[in-house]
Amino acid sequence: MLHKLSMKCIDINSPYCPCLLSETNHCTFCSHLKGEPVCDCNWSGVCILYEKQWQQKKHSWILGADMPVRLESDTEFIVKQKITEQTYLLEFEVIPDLAQALNRCGSFVFMRRPTDQHFYHFPVGVMKVIGNTLQVVVEAIGPKSSRLFTDNNKQVMVRGPYFNGILGQPWIDNVDNGKILLIVGGMGQPPVVPIAHKLLEKSNSVKAIIAPGKIGTVFIAGELAALGIEVQAVASMRQFGMHAIRELLADSKGHPDLIVSAGPDNQHYGIIAAMQAAGVNIPMAATNNATMCCGEGICGSCERLTKDNKKVRTCKVQTDFSQFIQE
Repeated sequence: MLHKLSMKCIDINSPYCPCLLSETNHCTFCSHLKGEPVCDCNWSGVCILYEKQWQQKKHSWILGADMPVRLESDTEFIVKQKITEQTYLLEFEVIPDLAQALNRCGSFVFMRRPTDQHFYHFPVGVMKVIGNTLQVVVEAIGPKSSRLFTDNNKQVMVRGPYFNGILGQPWIDNVDNGKILLIVGGMGQPPVVPIAHKLLEKSNSVKAIIAPGKIGTVFIAGELAALGIEVQAVASMRQFGMHAIRELLADSKGHPDLIVSAGPDNQHYGIIAAMQAAGVNIPMAATNNATMCCGEGICGSCERLTKDNKKVRTCKVQTDFSQFIQE
């Protein structure tokens, strides 16, 4: 049985913890490193405050030592597949340490042309890791993503690893021998591939409902079907997919143990509304669609407000998507 999800920083006790937020008492988890006078973190792992103090001592011993930073890889991409006029499946090789760190569902990287300023970085979810090679899907619709393809450019600077591409990832990590419903729309398709592999590793039975969304095509149905997943492709999630979801939720014997929604926020909220109408309470993991600029919780662009009036930096914090106030 899947338990209620509590808020936790995705980077806790990783090589990137304590992070830059701890420098100004804005840690997402440690009460002391939030500037509070008492210890109230409910964490059974290695103490973040201790790590922070040890890190400062270590840096005083080693001349030039600095806080751990994300890895960067200057590489060249190939267009493996042109999915639509503005959507491309790209493949490129990165340094081994970065590839190894990204080989988990929910991983993403920031990308830009090496000659562009750092503010051209934009986040992209990792679809596959094959050795030291990454596959991602980029929709070139804005000035940042479009810059990657202008003037026949093939060079890309990749920065990572980042891990909070899925809100509710602990549910995906911990469910086994369960019944899973994947609901996938548009650009939610790339991050579903590693999620599907993770779910199948633990003997889960998986059904997928997939719609083309705004990009106008379904391009992962064959791959999911080859894995043994029951795939139902629909022309529109709003018109046909939600009807199929409501039918599944109305069947008391067919309730899934976990729903994974990969797509836009409107899709996430539509599923939540369907569960409420059916009177069922099922855990739902959801792709993280927050606007991100830095990925480190510094800029605040990814901050969202919860129903209990807490501000959450969604590039860092794991939480239940249903707790966000609908924007």
